[in-house]
Amino acid sequence: MFTPQDFDLFRKGDRQAFKCIFDTFYKALLIFAKKYVQDNDLAEDLVQEVLVKLWEKRKTIEDASTIKAFLYMSVKNKALNYFRHQKVIDAHQKEILLDKSNELFFKNHLIEEETYRLLVQAIDDLPEQTRKVCTLSMNGAKNAQIAEELDLSTSTVKYHKNQAITILRERLKDQLFLLPLLAHLLDL
Repeated sequence: MFTPQDFDLFRKGDRQAFKCIFDTFYKALLIFAKKYVQDNDLAEDLVQEVLVKLWEKRKTIEDASTIKAFLYMSVKNKALNYFRHQKVIDAHQKEILLDKSNELFFKNHLIEEETYRLLVQAIDDLPEQTRKVCTLSMNGAKNAQIAEELDLSTSTVKYHKNQAITILRERLKDQLFLLPLLAHLLDL
């Protein structure tokens, strides 16, 4: 048990007196800390930090009766500060993730725009009749509709679609990922 004589020795830096304080309050402070943080290791860390703080401030403590209040209040404040700090860290991590997500979105958008630009340029460079067939097909028209609209036979429409794929495959050989898309768009 902690006595007034122990308090005087503690203030003078006596380690045995500090051990007496430690033994008196440690377990109770640990239980108190666990109610806040619900983590054994963290509770132990908080209590140990508070006890170190008590040792460092021993000369400023006026009365033995204030030690208990000091310890419990310090543990409570340490726990609350820990949670505030965690909230700041969590908010910062969310912000970083959001920034990365936005950056990825814009990169993907730029890639899509560049891909679309390459595709449109390659289609614009097709021979006129092949380009018309390709454009109508990409807009969802079936071979019979394209044949009727351009006054062609369906076999000629198929020929122009195959011609478009052959030419576009050559022009877009560095963008191989576009070829399945083209085949799908041209309904091949």
